[in-house]
Amino acid sequence: MFSLQTLLSKIQGSSTIDFGDLFNESVSLFKKVWVQGLILQLISGLIMLPVLIGFYIPYFELVTSMSSNGVIDTPDFMPELISAYGISGILWLYLFLAVVSLFSYILYLGFFRVIRQIDHGEAFVFSELFYFFKTASIRKSLGLSVTYITISAIAVLLCFFPFIYVIVPLMFLLPVYAYNPDLSISEIVKVSFTLGNKKWGITFLTLFLNAMLIYVISLVTCGLGGIVVSCFIYLPQYIIYKKVIGFEGSKYDI
Repeated sequence: MFSLQTLLSKIQGSSTIDFGDLFNESVSLFKKVWVQGLILQLISGLIMLPVLIGFYIPYFELVTSMSSNGVIDTPDFMPELISAYGISGILWLYLFLAVVSLFSYILYLGFFRVIRQIDHGEAFVFSELFYFFKTASIRKSLGLSVTYITISAIAVLLCFFPFIYVIVPLMFLLPVYAYNPDLSISEIVKVSFTLGNKKWGITFLTLFLNAMLIYVISLVTCGLGGIVVSCFIYLPQYIIYKKVIGFEGSKYDI
């Protein structure tokens, strides 16, 4: 693991990344890790299943009962929805949804460890996906998740454009922490924003184009293809990190 100053120096001294090379390397890496990405999506889906069942069954029952004449009485819909769930039920639902979101975020930290291992020719170890749920890491992992949510919320409250800006640096929180777990949360945020600022343009461009690509594939395949290729959106972050900072002992460690 590199020191904070070394990380910042590597970012400031990094060269330009070619978009074509970035896309091609992302495709090559995807061919290696798509199975692990699919496993990750299935785990996340299974965790989300109780939330979906708990929310949508009463919701559909309410919609069916209120649209018996073919028209939903819109002014009465929200009061009826609150009545069907109850205030406490809705609060518990959102609380559980928040917990599930935090769980998924920590899972993606482990996915970045898996990406590096497979990219370096190592065998896939399933338990690596849950690496950051260990006692020594879970507290910082949760703290980083809350930091992500807090910064995002502040950016959204300020206006739409600040959120567009911070979404790129926030994307690098995952790889920076995954590959530098000994850094403090404030140091991780500093490195992520420095890297995000340095490579904002190409990161945002790849994020936008990859999101559009995944959307089209999902549309054409009725959502099934989107589940398989969804991990593709995270691969440019890994490659940018590898090219800019690199790993000790690798060809990118310069």
